[in-house]
Parts: sequence; C-alpha cells; structure tokens
Amino acid sequence: MDWKSISGTVGTIAGAVAPLLGGPVGLAVSIGSQIAGALGTDNTPEAVEAALRKDPNAALKLQEWAMQEREQIRQGNIELQRIALDEYKADLLDRQNARHEHKDHWMPATLTLVLLALFAAVLWALFYGPVIDGNRDLIVYLVGNLFTLVAGAVTYWVSSTKESSDKDKVMGLLKQRTEPTPPSKGA
Repeated sequence: MDWKSISGTVGTIAGAVAPLLGGPVGLAVSIGSQIAGALGTDNTPEAVEAALRKDPNAALKLQEWAMQEREQIRQGNIELQRIALDEYKADLLDRQNARHEHKDHWMPATLTLVLLALFAAVLWALFYGPVIDGNRDLIVYLVGNLFTLVAGAVTYWVSSTKESSDKDKVMGLLKQRTEPTPPSKGA
C-alpha cells in the first residue's frame, strides 16, 4: 500500500491534504509522515488508514493538523509580503534620496547631449557610412537600443518630472524672498 491509496480516506476528512498524497512520491511521503506524526501512529499508510477508520478522534486530529498547516502557510505568505513591502519602501526611499541629492547636477544634461550625439552618429552611419553592407544589422540593432535611451533622456527634460523639479526650484526661491529677515543685533 502507498500513500496515494489512502488519499480518498484522508480526503473525506481533510480535502485539501488528499491531492498532496496523490502527488509526487517525495511530497506524498513527507505529507504522509506528517499525518502519521499528528495522529500518533506508525509512519505507514496502513497505520494511518486504520487509525482514521477506527478512532473518531483521529479525524479531529487530522483536521486540526490540516488547519495548523494552512495557518502556517498563511503566516509565511504574510511574512513574505511584509518583507517585499519593506524592500520596496527601502528602494523608493533610496531613489528619493538620490534624486534629492543630485537634482541640480550637470550629469543628466551631459548624458542627454552625449546620447543625442551618439544617436545622430549611428543614424549617419546607417544611411551614409562607407562600410554599411557588412555592418548594417549591427547598426540597426544599435539604433533600436539607442532610441530607447534617447527617448528616456528627452522625456526627463520635457515631462512632468522636469517641470516639477523646476517648479520646486522656483517655489524655493520665492519662499526665500518672502521670508522676513531677522532684525540685526545692533538696532
């Protein structure tokens, strides 16, 4: 007798457990031994089946074990979701900090200009380059990849992100002008 043969008996008591007994051998043996441990029987399908047929308390023990297993799985999923949320929050905080620290840096403008120049050079090579026949596929591949980078760089300068950054600068300057100056100590 194997664990699959008692899946029907177990299924009448704990339906969610029965498919596990009919699954891969390693999983079925593992679940079967856990059930045997919960019922306090020998680690054999025969002993588990005999306990479930003869002892009414065995069915109750099996249901309690199944509920505990489901709860452990649920708690594990909740913990995994909490960890993922904490990692996401840390990533957002890191990005926010990086944007704040480098908001007036010269590098975004320089990268945009370099990308535009590189894109123009590759396009020129595509249409007017002297050795185009042997490298045409490579140049087309480069144009496709560079276009994505150029689009992202240009979007930075013309999107709401840049407008928001500029607005924040202006608001900061206005706030500095409207704040009252502290009276001097000599007055």
